[in-house]
Amino acid sequence: MLHAFADAGGHRAIVHSRGDAACPVPKRLYESMGFTAYTRTHVYVGRPTG
Repeated sequence: MLHAFADAGGHRAIVHSRGDAACPVPKRLYESMGFTAYTRTHVYVGRPTG
């Protein structure tokens, strides 16, 4: 799929996956394919007030 994407003129793909210390396999997989980390998303959870 990535080859077809590049052949069609694509130059940047964004992957949203886990890759934190508790789940390192996705990070290693995508890095082995040439992806590099761009940013991390942090999710905060709390109780609703009111």
